Amino acid sequence: MYAVTYINLRIADDDESDDDVGALESIAAIIANCDESELDQLSHAAKEAYNEERRSANPREEFLEDYGNWMESICGEDWEG
Repeated sequence: MYAVTYINLRIADDDESDDDVGALESIAAIIANCDESELDQLSHAAKEAYNEERRSANPREEFLEDYGNWMESICGEDWEG
């Protein structure tokens, strides 16, 4: 979760590399083949990452935003779960 968020934020900061894009595309392809149970586990992990970041001494807003929208970013805006 952290690695994907880190890469997402690097790309948002225009520090894009082909390796980063390739890694995200690979991860997205793997997730596209997940079943509902696996997607629920990813959703749970995203919620846990969000809550852990929020509880940290210096929560990073950009990480909170990315963790909060992680499943929608990966699965599409119509994600419900």
